[in-house]
Amino acid sequence: MLIAVAGMSHRSAPVEVRERVAFPPCASRGFLRRLGEEGVAEEAVLLSTCNRTEVYAVVDDQDARSRILDLLAEDRGVERASLDEDTYWLTDADAVSHLYRVASSLDSMVVGEGQILGQVRDAYRVATEEQRTGVVLNRLFHTSLRVGKQVRAETGIGDSSLSVPHVAVKLAEGVFGTLEGRSALVLGAGDMSELLIKHLKARNVGEVRIANRTPERALALAERVGGRAVSFGALSDELAEVDVVVSSTGAGDWVVRREPVAAALARREEPLFFIDIAVPRDVDPVVQTLQRVFVYDIDDLQAVVERNADDRSEAAEKGEAMISPAVLEFMSWFSSLHVVPLIKELKDRAEQIRRHELSRALKKMDLSPEEEAAVVRMSHLLMNKLLHGPISELKALAEA
Repeated sequence: MLIAVAGMSHRSAPVEVRERVAFPPCASRGFLRRLGEEGVAEEAVLLSTCNRTEVYAVVDDQDARSRILDLLAEDRGVERASLDEDTYWLTDADAVSHLYRVASSLDSMVVGEGQILGQVRDAYRVATEEQRTGVVLNRLFHTSLRVGKQVRAETGIGDSSLSVPHVAVKLAEGVFGTLEGRSALVLGAGDMSELLIKHLKARNVGEVRIANRTPERALALAERVGGRAVSFGALSDELAEVDVVVSSTGAGDWVVRREPVAAALARREEPLFFIDIAVPRDVDPVVQTLQRVFVYDIDDLQAVVERNADDRSEAAEKGEAMISPAVLEFMSWFSSLHVVPLIKELKDRAEQIRRHELSRALKKMDLSPEEEAAVVRMSHLLMNKLLHGPISELKALAEA
């Protein structure tokens, strides 16, 4: 039995590759069920964010990697061979350490960003609802959430928390010099969009317009954050009147195409800036071939991140130091699971002997019900005390 993770992240693949295997909301459930139904994994959790798609699983052996990638390629409609180059495969202590680092935001593009812990929690919740977790992953994800919270609380890594939305807005600010008085269009009405708007407001953006395929969600978000809901269908008109467009939808196809952007440019003189933090991307790459158009995707944010990396290096080192003993503790527990069948067999055999010898002894004795009950209790106590030493030794050897 192995704990394993097969994954792809901003560290292993560019956005144009990651977006092909990303799972939109709720699409993970069918894939999780298939992993179980086809006997690929005993337990499984799928984590898919803007920067990573990872399958955490309890599997029989190393051959499971190929079977997981086969299913992933089939489900996402990508060539199987392409996954070998861009995915990583970690097992046991390495897999546990990786999840702890992910939950602690130490493996994030923006170290210390605040969204990943909630995304890990949501991924685990979906897997439990699909009944795809068991003893191992239940404990692994519970401990990962605890470690993630502990790292953030004790290292200060989340102080003045950076995030992908924060860095996106900082990039826009760098392009314009200042965002004060500028107008922005936010495409999407999810949690990431709400964070984006809060960061835009903090920089005194003059107007924030919100467009979403579901108008009711755009209106509700606009009422919460003080923006203005606009029609998703009139994108060309909106593009003609704003300075910066930040896109973060969950669409699986291009949201912004060349034609409406070209039509908007014909009605304006100033450049138009797009910051696309969605995975899969929202803005068709062809758009950036237009004159006076600048498009930045989530991988372009890496340059901004690297300029701020030193700010959190000390906190990150403290976080790494906290993860190592947590991994050791988990692996000690996991190792002890291998002797559970042996311990059960030992107890079952001892119980058979106890019952057999107790029955023989009671037949030769003339005892009252109270006396017989006392003898039965003594036999249980005697068996448990005799087994305590060997069982404790088995567990200690397994943990070592």
